[in-house]
Amino acid sequence: MAPVVIPGVIVSYITGPVVLGYMWSYCLYGMLIVQVYLYSEMFPNDSRGIKAFVWSMFFLETVFTLLITIAAWNDYGPGWGDIDTLSIFDWSWDPLPPLSGFLAGMAQSFYIWRISKLTKKRWVLVLIASVMITQVTVAFYYGIRVALEGRTSTQLFALSPEITLWLIGSAVCDVSITVTLVIILSAQKRRTSFQRTTGVINKLIRFSVETGCVTSVGAIIDVTLWLTTKEWNFHLIAFLVLGKLYSNVLMATLNCRAPLFRSHSETTTAMPQSSLWAEPRLKPTHESRPAVHISRNTDVTRDTDTIIMTLKDFNDTAGKESTLDKSYRP
Repeated sequence: MAPVVIPGVIVSYITGPVVLGYMWSYCLYGMLIVQVYLYSEMFPNDSRGIKAFVWSMFFLETVFTLLITIAAWNDYGPGWGDIDTLSIFDWSWDPLPPLSGFLAGMAQSFYIWRISKLTKKRWVLVLIASVMITQVTVAFYYGIRVALEGRTSTQLFALSPEITLWLIGSAVCDVSITVTLVIILSAQKRRTSFQRTTGVINKLIRFSVETGCVTSVGAIIDVTLWLTTKEWNFHLIAFLVLGKLYSNVLMATLNCRAPLFRSHSETTTAMPQSSLWAEPRLKPTHESRPAVHISRNTDVTRDTDTIIMTLKDFNDTAGKESTLDKSYRP
């Protein structure tokens, strides 16, 4: 079958990026499922607030994935070969911008909360939070405008200033969070003289830079592709995966507390095993009470019964056993 040819339009530049965005979004969703599972197994004692935050984020990501699945089916299923699908977005795209902006805001608010625990400079928190609220608000405003006025490419380009403000706000917020965390942790490192504490802070700085760079670079790529190639759909690649980048980075931040992701020298306790693989363990009691194991042997030649009692103290760290043998003649 010959490809669809439209004068002045490169069809592959419109359909190809969307396909890549769908594929990479599914891949990141699979990674998110694994991370949420690890979190639920390793941190069952986290506060209810953090648990509610994690599961709310996972629920919204699931809704986002369902919506892009509907969009993919409508575009490449019933809409296959229909020229209008190249210039008109499906209804399932309407909630995607608000969802993407809100998920980014959730991750950014988590890091703002972390910064609030490390610094007393409230003006820094207010500044970053204002940028975060602005990008979330513009994302909702854009989604509502598109839903009310139409989903054609022409109407999309008419809202170019709002989209640009939304994407730039997200990138600025990510960079600000990363820079602020690095500055605060570096100041803490200069105030300590303990080598072990300095090493821990150095690792926190590297982790903050690495995780911050992932979302910051993703947001910068998104706004760059929008400003340079808005007539094509290359910016949709970053748009479809950016929300899941935020969620995966957030879960990586929570899961890095587990001894599984630390070096041997930093690990002081064993990682809690999954309930699927953990074997039952006998817990010692608080009181020092010996356990009694009784076995019965019969001596035929002497026609006597021998009762052997083994006394084992579970509080004895050396694991020694004291055995008391008594011969009993009935």
